[in-house]
Amino acid sequence: MIRAELKVCILLAVLLVFLRSAVWTFWEVSLNSDQAIVGLMAKHLSEFRAFPLFFYGQNYMLGVQSWIAVPFFWLGGPTVAMLRLPLVLINEGVAAGLIVVLSRFGLRPFHAFVASLPFIVTTPIVSDALLETIGASVEPFAYVLLLWALRTHPVWFGVIFCVAHLHREFAVFAAPALAAAQWYERRWWTPADFGRAVAAFAGVWILIDLLKRTVNAYGPAGGDSVSAPLSLQAQQILMWLSFDPGPYFGRLQHAIAEALPDMLGASRHALTRYGVVGGMEAGSAVAGLALGGAVVLCIVRLLSQPRAAQRSSGEAFLLYLAAIGSLTLLAYGLNTGIPPADAPVIRYLLFTLLAPVALFGLSFLREQHIAWRTGVVALVCCWAAFNVLDNSRLIRQFVQSPPPHPHRQIADYLVGENIRYARAGYWDAYAITFLSGEKVIVASAEKVRITAYQAAVAQNSSTAVTLWRQPCGYQPQVSAWCVKKP
Repeated sequence: MIRAELKVCILLAVLLVFLRSAVWTFWEVSLNSDQAIVGLMAKHLSEFRAFPLFFYGQNYMLGVQSWIAVPFFWLGGPTVAMLRLPLVLINEGVAAGLIVVLSRFGLRPFHAFVASLPFIVTTPIVSDALLETIGASVEPFAYVLLLWALRTHPVWFGVIFCVAHLHREFAVFAAPALAAAQWYERRWWTPADFGRAVAAFAGVWILIDLLKRTVNAYGPAGGDSVSAPLSLQAQQILMWLSFDPGPYFGRLQHAIAEALPDMLGASRHALTRYGVVGGMEAGSAVAGLALGGAVVLCIVRLLSQPRAAQRSSGEAFLLYLAAIGSLTLLAYGLNTGIPPADAPVIRYLLFTLLAPVALFGLSFLREQHIAWRTGVVALVCCWAAFNVLDNSRLIRQFVQSPPPHPHRQIADYLVGENIRYARAGYWDAYAITFLSGEKVIVASAEKVRITAYQAAVAQNSSTAVTLWRQPCGYQPQVSAWCVKKP
């Protein structure tokens, strides 16, 4: 009976994740040049033209997203759908993994499913962020679960922790969170275990450092070649950190008051504020009341219950998740690249989804009264239903009235006109190049990620067109661009 219930819950979670992922997988409207870079990295690797060790043009974020897209490019070609499909599968794997782990720690599968709903049934803006191909999006969640599974294998823990940290720096929160879980369980690593983990971490770090010194950071051959030591990764991250109390608390307040309610669908918000086209609004005050009621109910019941005589591994795991979510929120205020006046940066707060998962999981693990447990289930499911409705409405809107995709329009125009080379701003150059399948090479007039494109356009300057945003004057106009022919 339990096994059948577990299978049903996993299947339902997979279907719900697919539902929230559909718009971002099958429509190209959210693709920008940052995300197109990962697509180009995967295309170059699939054609054996380059090995994108890190995100092109920078010294952090391992190129894992491009690596996992390569088999999909071989099967379905270099498209947006094939680029995001592996991320959809990772989203589904994480959802299933949460249910399985919580079930193994004593939760009924249905309660494990309900506890995992903050990750399974996300709002449109979070669903988008969990599929962004900007170097890392949902993969850190997979690392979190994998590192927990490897906590009794220090060598493998050190190997994966190094890869996870170099892939996305937020994965570092798993280390203090695991220390908190070990303290709770009173099962510390021995000095020998700690030494093995550190040695494994150092060995992988040195190996990647040696490789990084030989790989061109700017992609395929044909342009300027630059390589650098791995130490620049830490320097780059430290440049963004500020411990000035004033700006820190301003950014933290912005995250708590605006980002979290919008992320959880607890307040009404326009999707255009977060770059989602179509003009739809999402979130609901009713959903916020349901979620808030569930949170308050869980906290009140947990505080009123006697402390457990024995500390379980299940509670340690939930503490691990809660610590990662809390550290993510606290670290948000340290990032100097987040202007408080702008819309919150959702991708820096994704790990906060683990905090409500931990709270609901702990409540179901400890709650003995069926009535109270049923109340929490009802409130969480009510909140989740609003998010399902918002994602369904967005799909219906995209099916009935597909929003225009200017980058696709200009890419198709250039290909149709047999224009092979062009110049444009950064946010246009790489998106157009990827969508054209590199049939059009567009050099960036601003930030440069692929120097081979700059060299190719420079060598063919006599036939290269120039693209800029309207108004156009007397120049030809295509979609949102003016096209100046040589």
